[in-house]
Amino acid sequence: MRFDYGGLKMGRVVPSPDNCIFALDIGTRTVIGIVALVESGRLRVAAQYAAEHESRSMFDGQIHDIARVADTVLEVKRNLEAKVGFRLTRAAIAAAGRSLVTRQCRVEMEIDGEAEIDAALVNSLETAGVKNAHREVESAGPGSAEKYFCVGYSVVKYYLNNYPITSLIGHRGSLIGADVLATFLPDSVVNGLYSVLRRVGLEPVNLTLEPIAAAEVVIPESLRLLNLALVDIGAGTSDIAISRKGAVVSYGMVPVAGDEITESISEALLVGFDEAEKIKRALEKGGTIGYKDILGVENTITAEEVAALIDPALDRLAAEIAAAIIELNGNEPPRTAFCIGGGSRLPGLTGKLAGKLGIEPQKVAVRGREAVGNLIVDEEGLEGPEGVTVVGIATVAVQRLGQQFIKIKVDGKEFSLFNSGGLSVSSALSMVEFNPRDLIGRNGRNLKFTLNGRPQVVYGGLAKPAEILVNGSRATLKTPIKEGDEITVLRARDGEDARAWVRDFLENPGGISVTLNGEPRVIRPVCILNGAEVPYDSEIKEGDSLDIKTVRTVGDLLEGMDLQDYAIMVNGAAAGPGYELKDGDSVSLFKRSSSGAEEAYRLIAEKKEESDPPGGREWITVRVQRQAGPA
Repeated sequence: MRFDYGGLKMGRVVPSPDNCIFALDIGTRTVIGIVALVESGRLRVAAQYAAEHESRSMFDGQIHDIARVADTVLEVKRNLEAKVGFRLTRAAIAAAGRSLVTRQCRVEMEIDGEAEIDAALVNSLETAGVKNAHREVESAGPGSAEKYFCVGYSVVKYYLNNYPITSLIGHRGSLIGADVLATFLPDSVVNGLYSVLRRVGLEPVNLTLEPIAAAEVVIPESLRLLNLALVDIGAGTSDIAISRKGAVVSYGMVPVAGDEITESISEALLVGFDEAEKIKRALEKGGTIGYKDILGVENTITAEEVAALIDPALDRLAAEIAAAIIELNGNEPPRTAFCIGGGSRLPGLTGKLAGKLGIEPQKVAVRGREAVGNLIVDEEGLEGPEGVTVVGIATVAVQRLGQQFIKIKVDGKEFSLFNSGGLSVSSALSMVEFNPRDLIGRNGRNLKFTLNGRPQVVYGGLAKPAEILVNGSRATLKTPIKEGDEITVLRARDGEDARAWVRDFLENPGGISVTLNGEPRVIRPVCILNGAEVPYDSEIKEGDSLDIKTVRTVGDLLEGMDLQDYAIMVNGAAAGPGYELKDGDSVSLFKRSSSGAEEAYRLIAEKKEESDPPGGREWITVRVQRQAGPA
């Protein structure tokens, strides 16, 4: 996105798609959106809108129900579009510090000592620091399936020829360096935000961490010499940033916030979560609060009584936030703590937090938009502490616009990806919701059955693996990608499941033609599938039992007969039961008591005599006993 500061009308810049930034604060309970632009060096909020989730679709800053969160974001988007009169297609967003991992790295770079250091060179130095931090994070948990993405960073200190310096731009030197504090979140958190944006037709233009965004406007550089703590107390998380010695030096998060107080009210008064939330918000006004319990009974309670009920939960909340602040601050309390976010409105919280930190009560203060310098807001509303973070998101986006995202194409579609350093094909595909199943084909299922009592396996077809191309060249999931690259994925193809038919296991399905005692016969295999005779085109299923009976010999042909009582001739020659039949054979069978038996026996004897070896013959005697005829 480019910014055009022209189009003045009555001394004001006219909002347009070219000069505005759409910032979204997607919180556990509320989504806040603003359309802002830069005017005379100040950030001007031209339109703003807030909407609550209709159900608990987020917990502890993590999106659980993407569709419901997207519905709330869409409501905010449409209302803002109606106010500004043009479509919003890109959004700056921030992630809560759930599962936050931070790394501080020192990075150095040798440069041309005669060249003046410019912003591009400083950006390259900072990016190198982020990449080093990213490698440390990835290597810290080998074997973990979770990947981490950088969601923001800050520079603790710059160095010029090994000397600390507040800014490198415009200087000359041979060695520049920086201490970079980079923050990382699991890809599940980041991808959830991306999924919501895609569902409502928005492209991410900038991604940061909520405490980074808040610190940008609540703790400006002029205050960072002081040891300050910033706590963004939302509904599900309390995000923390610590400053001292001119920089923001640490970030953290505790997964407790306003929802813990709401839940304690719900349990104490037997009301639903939404009703408990209304009671909690009414505490600021004091007086008597009316409510309806889960039995439908109308009740009233004073704000003082509610405060007494939530006091233990409030004490625990303050204790956990204070413990995290002290740990992040080197095991000592800060000089002052600023509280923002809707949860900071809880009566009594700042006093308890001061007590847990061990500092004076007046040094823990709630900050609203009045604390943000160089800010103009065109319409009323959201002046309190809940409207600060979204302004910080917009401010960070204006400062870093175009530096954090790269554009690539995946299968012809263009995507903007957060440039967390060291992007590869794998990380790109994960961020555009590419289904990993498309990369790995499945071999076809094998078919197992029994054939003539023996196990038989017909193997399924082999899968065809996926092919990955980057700019038309073969690549792998580990191939690095950069701005403008085009990734093409030829998806894997599953192998076909094995199928088989009875005919596949027949040697001669057409059979053979023989003549038996002058009668022509065609002899074909008989197929028994699961105990029943079936045709040859029957399909075999998993676990079937197939038996194939094939007539191969004279014995097979005459199966079931006692051949000891018969003489056998094939094609006029004597033969035994083991004779293998061939197409066209003529088989004759003579019973010993028949009139033709003597001739058959004589032929058998002659055949035997011809086959005797030279020098010796063995004579056999064939006796035929005729049955006496009628007298």
